[in-house]
Amino acid sequence: MNDTGREFALEVQGVSKSFSNNIVLNNINFAVKAGEIHTLLGENGAGKSTLLNIVSGSLAKDSGVIKIKGKEVNLQTPIQARLEGIVKVHQELQVISELSVAENIFLGNEILHPKTKAICMKKMYEEADKILGNLDADFSSKVIVKRLSTAQKQLVEIARALLLEFSVLILDEPTSSLTNKEIEKLFSVMNNLKKQGKAIIFVSHRLEEVFQISDRITVLRDGNSVGVLDIAEATKEHLVQMMTGRDLGNIIQNDHKVDKSDVILSVEDFCSLDGRFNHISFELHRGEILGIAGLVGSGRTEIVRAIFGADRKKSGKLSLDGNPIEIRSPIDSVNHGIALIPEDRKLQGMVGLLKNMNNIGISSYNKLCRHGVLKDKEILQNSKRFMEILNVHPDNPFMQTGRLSGGNQQKVVIAKWLSVDAKIMIMDEPTRGIDVGAKNEIYQLMLQMIEKGVSIIMISSELPEILSLSNRILVIHEGKINGELTREEATEEKVLHYAMGGA
Repeated sequence: MNDTGREFALEVQGVSKSFSNNIVLNNINFAVKAGEIHTLLGENGAGKSTLLNIVSGSLAKDSGVIKIKGKEVNLQTPIQARLEGIVKVHQELQVISELSVAENIFLGNEILHPKTKAICMKKMYEEADKILGNLDADFSSKVIVKRLSTAQKQLVEIARALLLEFSVLILDEPTSSLTNKEIEKLFSVMNNLKKQGKAIIFVSHRLEEVFQISDRITVLRDGNSVGVLDIAEATKEHLVQMMTGRDLGNIIQNDHKVDKSDVILSVEDFCSLDGRFNHISFELHRGEILGIAGLVGSGRTEIVRAIFGADRKKSGKLSLDGNPIEIRSPIDSVNHGIALIPEDRKLQGMVGLLKNMNNIGISSYNKLCRHGVLKDKEILQNSKRFMEILNVHPDNPFMQTGRLSGGNQQKVVIAKWLSVDAKIMIMDEPTRGIDVGAKNEIYQLMLQMIEKGVSIIMISSELPEILSLSNRILVIHEGKINGELTREEATEEKVLHYAMGGA
């Protein structure tokens, strides 16, 4: 029991973990009460993911004790953790694209016909639709998952967790791909579970969400627990200082002046093959950050992927420095100095099993080889240079990139394109899933880039980010540019007005 009279659903006592000689968790104490929403905060690399992987049975601890409802347990596999009542919804989607929504929700827990013991799809569809209804989902459980948007796939993950009997629910960045309406519904579900006595561990880098939903907060920094706060005593400034050890203040402002006569990229009448966007035309100026705003599913990502050559287009023309160019593939873009930092960095921006030095060098191998043979020494020196510039941690070029935190993985993806001296950087959600400290480092980097004449197209769902960093903002609604705002005239209200179809 604790001082509120409620038992601890989960207790972590003196848990430590190291990889090689790198201490990732150092004597961590962490406890979650039944019937509370407890947020775990920390910069990328602070140890949050490692702690959650240990608690959910995906990673063995080196030392320490874990207790569930007062009973000491030794969690060696995710299955064992589930049997003990711990369920985790992963930040990276864990769905099977070729199966239906219902099959994903009931995977491993299929409903069988009482007589034939065959899988009863009709009953599974009915039960899955009930769960989806409680989440206000706008799709049927019969839909094949590969046809869903990222936000919809996230709801499938959450629905699967709600199906299982559990005492502790871990939500690792569950809102990163959800709309505001979907977030509100998720928080409603979380509060209902809390009333039922469930313990919820919530991870988010969006501090406004933390204050909206949390009962208590534990802050990690550099593998150490630096404090536990009740939400009533927490402030944004205090949390940021606890997370980073420094005061970061407000979002960095972009005061760079742009020469509107210096057009580096012209996009004319771009239309997609599948109708997701139509008649997209705009200009990008040298040294400009052009923000692209819009609701999830509005066509933002599809537009920039077509410009980069990652997806085919139906029609449209591109000009670079006033000269017509034809981009049929990402290779053409790279040859023209155009880079894309994709929305899904793990799937499209890096190879998790490769070393940092190889992920950073992969786009510039033509410069790092001689007579068709890669020069390992130059690849190593190249990676060390950019890892130092971007403050990648741990600064080990031989480490697999997949073992880095999300923020440091994003830095490696950015380093890959910095090493080829790209003239145009397309950044799709560049700070998604990244802590406030790493965000500020990326903001500083973006401002340094435009000062050197690099032009940036930035998609972001975070309005403060769009408003603070963009010289201009294009607002997309249902695949069309519904509004264009200068930095001086842009407000959150105006961006949302155009994003929702306002004239």
